[in-house]
Amino acid sequence: MIKKIIAGIFVLFILLLFMGGDDGSESSPAIDIDDWKPVEDSTSSEYRALSMKIYETLAFSGFEKASVKVTDDYVLMAYDQPPVRSQADSLLSWFYMMGTAAELAPRTEKIVIQMYSGEEPLYEVEAYTTDVQSLLNYEIDMDEFRSKVVVKSIV
Repeated sequence: MIKKIIAGIFVLFILLLFMGGDDGSESSPAIDIDDWKPVEDSTSSEYRALSMKIYETLAFSGFEKASVKVTDDYVLMAYDQPPVRSQADSLLSWFYMMGTAAELAPRTEKIVIQMYSGEEPLYEVEAYTTDVQSLLNYEIDMDEFRSKVVVKSIV
């Protein structure tokens, strides 16, 4: 009897191991960075226009290898990080990108930035659009804003 219970638990463990499953976390949106297309083709013409405006602003600022996707829910920006002198340069880049997205696509729920080095994923930065707008309108200070931004490694 005990052998059957142990065998049943072992089979259940193996099934769970190979089935994977949802860990409850929300998966991040994704952009195919193989070609570094400025705008994802799968979006509507309205969202492609918004995506192109954001991309042009980023390209003008030096982010030539970048892709932008705007939907009802989010603005997703993926970019190849140019060489930086310090971490502050990366932080300023993120704040600039968030501000651009919040200004040009104010009705989205959140802004997601994915930073790459070549094809190697590095970091993902996420903030609610309303929080970015509050910072831009001086309704919250930088310390409060930083507490609301989520930065995670995507290595």
